[in-house]
Amino acid sequence: MEESYSIFKDIVSREPDNSRALLGLGGVCHRLADNKGAISSFRRILESRSGHQEALKNLAIVLAAEGNAEECRKTIDRLLAARRRDPECLAFAAGLRKNIGDDAQALDDIDQALELSRGNRLRLAEYNDLRAVIAGLPRPSKAKRKPAIAVCCAPGMDGFIHGLIRLLSPYAGISASVSANGDDHARAIRNSDVVWLEWGNQLTRFLLAQKELLKGKKVIVRIHSYEIYDNLVDSIDFGAATDIIFVSSFMKKLFLGKNLPSAVGRRLHVIHNGIDTRRFRFVPRTGSRTNFAFLAYISYKKDPMVMMQAFAFLARRYPGIRLHVAGMFQDRRYEIGMPSFLRKAGLAERVTFYGHIDNADQWLADKDYIISSSLNESQGVGILEAMSRGCRPLTYSFPGADDIYPPSQLWTTFDDLEDRFLNGPGPKEASDFVSRYYTRDREVGSWLKMILDQEQVVEEFDFSRH
Repeated sequence: MEESYSIFKDIVSREPDNSRALLGLGGVCHRLADNKGAISSFRRILESRSGHQEALKNLAIVLAAEGNAEECRKTIDRLLAARRRDPECLAFAAGLRKNIGDDAQALDDIDQALELSRGNRLRLAEYNDLRAVIAGLPRPSKAKRKPAIAVCCAPGMDGFIHGLIRLLSPYAGISASVSANGDDHARAIRNSDVVWLEWGNQLTRFLLAQKELLKGKKVIVRIHSYEIYDNLVDSIDFGAATDIIFVSSFMKKLFLGKNLPSAVGRRLHVIHNGIDTRRFRFVPRTGSRTNFAFLAYISYKKDPMVMMQAFAFLARRYPGIRLHVAGMFQDRRYEIGMPSFLRKAGLAERVTFYGHIDNADQWLADKDYIISSSLNESQGVGILEAMSRGCRPLTYSFPGADDIYPPSQLWTTFDDLEDRFLNGPGPKEASDFVSRYYTRDREVGSWLKMILDQEQVVEEFDFSRH
């Protein structure tokens, strides 16, 4: 290395603009732990040839090694400016972004590389392994066997499955059967090793009764919440199921309280819903504390009149705050009653109703708080999505909430609510909480443990540091 250094140094002294020699000099400097010399060499190339690909790649590598994340990001962006459709360049960028802690952007890059590499089996395998490393998941290429999984769901109830299917697909032959026709599901089940029945509802009751069809297969039932509250699970024979998943410990507790004989002997898991932290990416806030968001279908389950009273309580003390309500009315009584309350309380000008919105991530970008008054939630996915975006949480302590959120994020009385408004977690802390406990990739990891490793998975978190 030292001899190479001398040779390259000599060439550069005679030919200052020799880019090949400068690349060699920079590479040798890096090997000799002279990162400042390496950076200087690569930047000399870029002074005259600003788009020089090898210089940009090598400069980014050295900047990452130096821990100079900001300059590394800028260099990666310069590199990709001309090669945004190049999967190899995107994969290179993803690996470097992982090294400097930009996991969300790294996943964006590698997913784009995967999209551009459809049809190239070798490249897909390589990039899926890199994606797994970035996400903290097992490498798909190391999976001993890739099972065939059929996901059975009724139409209109498939909102929770498609993101999971996409992320599980490198590890299994997985497909969705979304249909009201039992024959469609039967065909999917016959060709599968693993059957995933989404929701503990009438479709699951029908399919679990087809014992001969399910014989010898791993059969997973995922239960959310309404199936328990509405007693749908009471009429299901779980004898053909091998595993039952709950999205919270409280739902599991309520289920066990029913003492259903057919559920005895099934493996019971708690795997929380994961949040797409890239779609609901953190947005830095300016310090504003004025805009409250309420995001939910407006029905008795969300206790919207308690939310109205809670807002009125704070509005009398803090005149600058405003409430933004997104969601369709599911009960005519609230559609009439909420505006009536606001007029009588003198708050009508401080509340805006948006109805249904398609772009919740964009709508939340300028909101400072997410307020929830729900009587019950299985988990509160909408609350967590808002937190991931940077909204401070004001979450009513519904039954089981303390298994999902730390006390600093929950309120019971209006005095608690005011304290959380003033002293609760900041925007970045709220977002980091979701990234630590409730990412989509963490959820995928738990599913893989259950399906591939045959482990019982019960997610329980220690919130003592929050």
